Amino acid sequence: KKLEQNNATTLEAGVEILLRLLDNVIKDPSNPKFRTIKLENKIIKDKLLNVDGMLDVLLNVGFEMQAAVLHLPHNVTLAKIKKCREFLSQRVKCKSSGEVAQPAAKVKEKTVLRRMDLVPDTQRSKTRFPSVLTMSNPFLRSLEVYSDGVMQYKNKYLIEYAKSIIPRQKLEDRAIKKLRFIQKAIKSGELKESEPCVRDLFLVELVNWFNEEFFEWVDNLPCKKCQQKSDIKNVTVEDGVRVEVIKCCGTETKFYRYNDVSYLLRTRRGRCGEYANCFTFLCFSMGYDARHVYASFDHVWTEVYSLAQKKWIHIDPSDNVVDSPLMYQHGWHRRIDYAIAFSVDEVQDVTWRYTNDHKKTLRLRQQCSEEELVDTIIKLNKKRQQNISPARKKYLAKRCLNELVELTVERIPTENEKKGRSSGSLAWRQTRGEQESNNFFVFEPSQTEIDHRQFNLRYSCSQDIYYRYLKNDDSVKVIQSHKEWQCCVFSSANMFRKVERDWKMVYLARHDGTECGELRWKFDFSKANLKIKNFSLDFQTKTFENGRVSLQILSAEGSTEVIGSSGLSISVKCTGEKETWQHAQVFRQPLHSVEYPFDLQITFY
Repeated sequence: KKLEQNNATTLEAGVEILLRLLDNVIKDPSNPKFRTIKLENKIIKDKLLNVDGMLDVLLNVGFEMQAAVLHLPHNVTLAKIKKCREFLSQRVKCKSSGEVAQPAAKVKEKTVLRRMDLVPDTQRSKTRFPSVLTMSNPFLRSLEVYSDGVMQYKNKYLIEYAKSIIPRQKLEDRAIKKLRFIQKAIKSGELKESEPCVRDLFLVELVNWFNEEFFEWVDNLPCKKCQQKSDIKNVTVEDGVRVEVIKCCGTETKFYRYNDVSYLLRTRRGRCGEYANCFTFLCFSMGYDARHVYASFDHVWTEVYSLAQKKWIHIDPSDNVVDSPLMYQHGWHRRIDYAIAFSVDEVQDVTWRYTNDHKKTLRLRQQCSEEELVDTIIKLNKKRQQNISPARKKYLAKRCLNELVELTVERIPTENEKKGRSSGSLAWRQTRGEQESNNFFVFEPSQTEIDHRQFNLRYSCSQDIYYRYLKNDDSVKVIQSHKEWQCCVFSSANMFRKVERDWKMVYLARHDGTECGELRWKFDFSKANLKIKNFSLDFQTKTFENGRVSLQILSAEGSTEVIGSSGLSISVKCTGEKETWQHAQVFRQPLHSVEYPFDLQITFY
């Protein structure tokens, strides 16, 4: 219905582009280039996505949002793609001729809530509450605005939509896999910490997914026409929303700073405010007690309560940082005076978690008296808790008391917090792939690869996916894919995948503070009695100044001559000074590149 509200010319132009895109997939379904739509492409923006309702159509075809691209997964069947193509072609013909289109055949697939217009205005209005504060102090009155704002998280329509877009099973599988790894390390004595809760590990996976795949950082928007970034020229307000406007090429490009989660789930981009607002809501939708934390030094983040650890965990979704509360004071060197946390149940002054110089912080707090702040928080908590059960009130009061005791302790910052990055325990860092990991994954040929006497593997750092494929003349047929660089390495140490939102680049590098990072892949063809006849390897690296990357290829017998061998291993080391970890990079490429910086091709005798 939304499509048909467009004029015939606009609709025909948009559908024509979509039909071409679908035709490319149908003709060459294994080519990942045809399964990726770049949202910043001028034609895509101006002629495809400019059509009202077209994004909903793309999502219903099976495309998924991944940062600034739409990606069509391989599990979307060709039959469905062809059916959607036929239906769209029929609708646009009927629109141009004035005929009435026949309803499309029902596709028996799980229905997913995709359209944000299903959130009625009557539901959104429920987030507006009468004020309980009468003072004129603008700082104190702003606390009520923030407190009322998080109540949108309870909207059942938004929660349903959030659950439909979070890849819960995938994140749970990752969390369980890493829990088993940690359990093994604890049992062997390698790890001297207590076993983490799988629900806490899921939280780490959630913020990784949110930061790397779901949400996109916006610095300055590119011009609609020339695609060049320009400084903000003007700030206006439209319908209560702050709008940043740039003027270039005789046209205006607008960036809306939405506070409404329903819009953020659709736009999936912004800065720290949008990141924290959207991520806090996603945590809430997954059943966590989550807080939206506002700091007076122009930054926003999230806190999530861990039932296992019985404490609030600091999470900065825009920086992908977990459990590093002192990094703002000691790493970013920010002036800490106020940090107030807001949830659907309560308001809490959590400033003391983010500073370890409480006396100095007290001297800096000049917005109001401490008595006025406490009185305001009490009134807001009474407002938030007026309709909850006595049992819940008792639980919140006990938890609040325990937290206040915790906040009185002035903690010594870790070395990582001093550097302004993620800290936490070793167990937390293990889940993020920051320490040594012996995965012991070995590539072995499938029956299809044996029959074709070839083994081909390539890796896209931008997509973070390995593809195994068959090569026939100039065509490529993908036969298997593996998500995440860690899943297919035999072993690794101190390596992680770095996503540069500002420079739009991605690569693998050693972790900050380490002198050496290592990766190793292993291939064994002996069980199939195959011997290597020929092989080629494209392995792209990038170094700066004193950074070094060394590559070693050995046969199964440990020789540098791999022809005639029944296997091989590929090892790489990134070295340099501890503070210059970015000077040695592996698989560096643009964030939305469709190229493959790792490509191994083997034929057998």
